[in-house]
Amino acid sequence: MSQGEKVFTWETPPELWRGFRAASPGWRGKVVALYIAPQSAKPMVAVSEVRAFADRGLEGDRFCRESWSAAKRPDKAVTLIEEETLHVAAAELSSESFGDKTRRNIITSGVPLIDLLDREFTIGGVVMRGLRLFEPCGHLEKVSNIPGIFRALEHRSGLKAAILSDGVIRVGDPLALREEARRATSASV
Repeated sequence: MSQGEKVFTWETPPELWRGFRAASPGWRGKVVALYIAPQSAKPMVAVSEVRAFADRGLEGDRFCRESWSAAKRPDKAVTLIEEETLHVAAAELSSESFGDKTRRNIITSGVPLIDLLDREFTIGGVVMRGLRLFEPCGHLEKVSNIPGIFRALEHRSGLKAAILSDGVIRVGDPLALREEARRATSASV
């Protein structure tokens, strides 16, 4: 993080991250679920695909706006969380999986989100940049109706990202670091 960037109290320092850690550096990730929240504090809606707009957000999501950069909050465009983390947290709470209750837009599998911090990556054809790891919001337990969810997701609540290019994101899309995606594309040409 550069000196000019704002640090938020809900940011998770990388050294405290408890999320998924890949067994090898050559991980292969994908999108396993997509959600949008049309209204604040209302249930999220599962979608099979969603249009992403650079600097704006996801179509139909309440956080989609004219420009997050102009508001000096590019980290509000999209959120990701690891499926592996959700399984561990659900087991800790003796609960069924609750991805739809986390208030995160994209659930990934096989991707250590900490590896995306401060790096560009692609989901399908959409380019993003990981901006910050973050903590669950204070009203998550009330909105989710899952006692203990705040503690279960502490220090592994997800990654906020900026959207750098327009495109469509679909369930099943591959997720890769941008340099890895470039190599895979050039190798197949």
